[in-house]
Amino acid sequence: MNKNILTLVNSLRVKTAGKTCMGTGNYSFDIITQREYPEGFVVGKRNKYEEKIMTMEIGNTCGNVMTMLPYLGVKTFPVAKLDISPQGYQMKRDLKGYGADVRFVSNTLNGGTTILRCMHKLDDQGKPTMGHKGSTAGKPWNGPSARPSRKYLSSRGDEVEALVDSMDFTPDVFFFDVAQAGHRILAEKLREKGTLVYFECDSDGHRIENEKSRKAAYRAFLRCVEASDVVKMSGEYIQDLSFAEAYQDKLFILTLGAEGLQFKLGGGKWIKLDPIMNLDYKDYEGAGDWTSSTLIAALCGRNMLKVKDMTEDMVKEVLMMAQQMASYSVGFYGSKGLIHADEDFKMQDDTLEMPHYTKKLMYLHGSASAGYSRTSMGILQYLPEDWQLLTPDCPVDAEECLKMLKELCEKEKPDLIIGSSQGGYYAQMLKGYKRICVNPALDMSNDVDVKVGNHQFVVNRADGIQKYTITPEMQEGYRRLEAHQFEGDTDFDRENCYGLFGDKDTDWGYCKPIFAEHYPHIYTFPGGHKMEYDEIEKYLMPLVREILSK
Repeated sequence: MNKNILTLVNSLRVKTAGKTCMGTGNYSFDIITQREYPEGFVVGKRNKYEEKIMTMEIGNTCGNVMTMLPYLGVKTFPVAKLDISPQGYQMKRDLKGYGADVRFVSNTLNGGTTILRCMHKLDDQGKPTMGHKGSTAGKPWNGPSARPSRKYLSSRGDEVEALVDSMDFTPDVFFFDVAQAGHRILAEKLREKGTLVYFECDSDGHRIENEKSRKAAYRAFLRCVEASDVVKMSGEYIQDLSFAEAYQDKLFILTLGAEGLQFKLGGGKWIKLDPIMNLDYKDYEGAGDWTSSTLIAALCGRNMLKVKDMTEDMVKEVLMMAQQMASYSVGFYGSKGLIHADEDFKMQDDTLEMPHYTKKLMYLHGSASAGYSRTSMGILQYLPEDWQLLTPDCPVDAEECLKMLKELCEKEKPDLIIGSSQGGYYAQMLKGYKRICVNPALDMSNDVDVKVGNHQFVVNRADGIQKYTITPEMQEGYRRLEAHQFEGDTDFDRENCYGLFGDKDTDWGYCKPIFAEHYPHIYTFPGGHKMEYDEIEKYLMPLVREILSK
């Protein structure tokens, strides 16, 4: 690690000891990938490539700041409402692992987890570029359902008041990056208590085409500016700075990309700072967040937590430190690659306390899908709070998958296994456990999703992989399992393996008589291959409760 950077980091850590920062806003699960071209790259041709995952961890503006600041010595308290997807739980573990206090981070069915995929690649001319895709956890990457889903603090009810009342401390700094009413109200309440409020503005709304929506966004932006002490903006999104002239009690910072930045303190003029270039560039994701994090740490370390106590020379000095850190950060993949380059850095214990569960269920998904899917969310919606649902991502190799599931069952010892479609095919073969097979695909080797060739997953998987390949050997593995899938059934298995079939299932409905030859418990519901939420509630969950009551 660069000695100058390490000296800066160590200096900040000493000076920031005991300082705290609360933050809320944009969190995401970032997947950073790089395309490699094994046969070389030729301009103008369709080049073969392999996509390599570099990092997978928490990111986005607030997520980065809440994990970067502990590295610089500032204790952070992120406020986040995440869902119960594997990515949602991983984000909470990441926050804890980097040193954040996660008491205000929740994982609930009604939370939101966004996945952002950053792809480093070469453009048509062979020049490095990046592409981005966003999706909600458990949804496809494309189509209407690909819109990121985030849950912010609500301004309605007493959510903000309850949060403030639960705090046994007043943070030195409050950071937020979205002009939402709940965030602004929290900022106002903490500012009244003496907290320095730092607003990382993502937009003032000027690019919104609808005039009414654009004006509403601008009003929300100005209200957040009014509630803040430090306002950091990007010149890419905000060009009209005239509003800043109305404020004499704030520090404004405008980043200009490769041209550096400029700042305005109180009623002073805008002052330009030249950039600090890094020719060993790899990934600029997170550079702006390092600027904010280093600036916050430097302000804390110098007790510059009141705008009235700041001078232009002092601000210039700490901003140059922030630029230095940001410039160094782009030499690594991932927003926090800089941290992992520090040989002395070790992730903290990221173990999360789990609630006490009285029942443990396992759900097995269909082909080309994932554990965190529409069906598993439907099941979770109707589970008692003290029942746990395990939702593993199944490998595409059938024999490998069955081996993994057997090992997982031996470890977790589920009270009930629910399998849908291909998952029903696997559930039926997990002997010795109570199982419900929903429209089981008992001859998977004939499924279009396991034909030899390349395929696309239709749901986001926890490992970030989007494509898979079925080889002739893998397809033969499906045939081998099918030939022996009913072998080894005991009286327990015949009595505790249930079939639930949709009477309008045109995909695998013909498997019902095959299933009935081996198992006596057959149920039918008025529906198709994929169960709708109301069908899960009316037909699946009563059967679940009946089985577990025995």
